[in-house]
Order: sequence, then C-alpha cells, then structure tokens
Amino acid sequence: MTRFAVDPADVIVGILRLALPDVTIRASIPDGVPELVPLVVVRRTGGSSLVPEFWDQPITNVQNWAAHDGDIDASRAASDLADQIRRALWTAWRQQTVVAAGHIAGIREFLGPMEAIDPDLPHLGRYTATYELLVRPVAA
Repeated sequence: MTRFAVDPADVIVGILRLALPDVTIRASIPDGVPELVPLVVVRRTGGSSLVPEFWDQPITNVQNWAAHDGDIDASRAASDLADQIRRALWTAWRQQTVVAAGHIAGIREFLGPMEAIDPDLPHLGRYTATYELLVRPVAA
C-alpha cells in the first residue's frame, strides 16, 4: 500500500545512511547499543503538516553514540559524529539530495548538538540535537 504522507524518519534515515555508510542508523533506540556504535537514532518529537500528502514539518531529535577511538575519547568521538550528522542534513538540503522516501525542502536547527550524559552507558559518548525540517515525498 502506498503511504498517504511522507515518513520523515524514512527521509532522514535514508539521507544519513548515504552520508555515513559506516554508521548504524535507526529510527528507534535498539537493544544492544554498545554493539552497534557508532549509532544514530532519528525520532520525531513534534511538528505537523497542513497538507500531509505534499509535505510534513517534523521536529526531529537526532541522538548519537560513539566509543573511544584511538587517541579520541568517547565524548569527542560522539561530538565529531554529531557534527557529521549536522553536515549531512544541511548538505542534503542545500544539494536537494533525494532518497527513496523524499527530500529535505527546508531545515532549521532547533537545538544544536549537545552532550547528553548516559548513566547506563558511561563508557560511551552521547550527543543529541533537534532539527525542524520540511520534508517532501518524491512524488510531491
């Protein structure tokens, strides 16, 4: 069955998988986070659309986890990954990169990347950022 509305997570996950091929990208937090790092999780936290069959305007939280890598500690590795995510989203918007689910037609940083301490995974670095996006399906 064809979707009525674009799924923002499908667009964002598709774009991030293109930009970060060596990173695990998911639309929900999986079990076994330590085995999947570097890991990025994309989740809608709000937003709406006046015409969902043509566009959606989600507020999207993007979290990422990373482990230490050689001389780089886990926090710095997570910060660097958050920066790569940021670059991928803005580049996809500027270049109008199209994935199977659609493309980013607009972007605004709602909350820039910041460290999020994870007491359950103290050996991993974790960052979070929130973006307000305008996403459109391929057919729109």
